[in-house]
Amino acid sequence: MTLRTALLASVTMLALAGCSETDDGDKADDTGTTDGDTDAPVDEDGDGSPAGEDCDDSDPAVFPGADEVCDGVDNDCDDLVDAEDDSVTDLGTFYADADGDSYGDLESPVEACEASAGVVEDSSDCDDANSEINPAAEEVCDAVDNDCDGVINGPDATDATDWYPDVDTDGFGDSTATPTRECDAPSGTV
Repeated sequence: MTLRTALLASVTMLALAGCSETDDGDKADDTGTTDGDTDAPVDEDGDGSPAGEDCDDSDPAVFPGADEVCDGVDNDCDDLVDAEDDSVTDLGTFYADADGDSYGDLESPVEACEASAGVVEDSSDCDDANSEINPAAEEVCDAVDNDCDGVINGPDATDATDWYPDVDTDGFGDSTATPTRECDAPSGTV
């Protein structure tokens, strides 16, 4: 055998030594993995849940036991989406708006992923049975807290009157004094 033939035979033997067959007939590469089927479950998205258990094996945020969040997706694979699922972690609080004035009743909270018909984010309505009474309404002298500021017939009433002190009780107020703006005359004013 010539030197060249001997070298060629040695290289061929080394190449063949790097590739062997496993017990089941699959060829093994130098990393020890086989090119055939394995018993390891497939987990395409790497979330720790195999495809047979994972309801969306292309999304690593979706798997059994994941937190259900308001996103239109069944995150925890229980066949319930968002607010249908009692385990949603990011529900918002909205308030019933019975009178349709865009202000809700603090005493009627509704937890949901988003506002639906009849509920709003604002809870500052002080009379949800009357759409004329809400934080945007004008306060007027009518013995009602029209603007929900906690003051009935206060100085902010659009039809309130300026009342001047009448110290000498002659029926005429002191025009140089600072007036008091109210719906009804405070004692000692005209």
